[in-house]
Amino acid sequence: MVKKIKLFLMRSNIIDLATGVVIGTAFQKIISAMIDKIFMPLVGVLIGGVNLKDRYTEILTVKIGWGEALQSTFDFVVVGTILYFFLKALGQSTEAKPQVDDLLIDIRDELRKLNAKK
Repeated sequence: MVKKIKLFLMRSNIIDLATGVVIGTAFQKIISAMIDKIFMPLVGVLIGGVNLKDRYTEILTVKIGWGEALQSTFDFVVVGTILYFFLKALGQSTEAKPQVDDLLIDIRDELRKLNAKK
């Protein structure tokens, strides 16, 4: 049992995943600092000194924090954009890779074409 657990934990994809999570967490701190300390103050100045995180609408007695949701959406877009350019700079493909099912369908279709010619 211990041997199986050790094999499972030492698989390369689990080590890669753990490494990715640690690096991703550190990267997120950098991006969050840039957004909170650089981008959002500039956006606040552009929209009249409003801090979006503090914006909410009150319906009955419930506060709906739409500013926080908008801030999180902005964070997501910025992180995605920076990650896109970071991967592009590293030479990694940023295009979606075809799924296995799509590849198998293409192979099947090509085999059918070859068999039809015979």
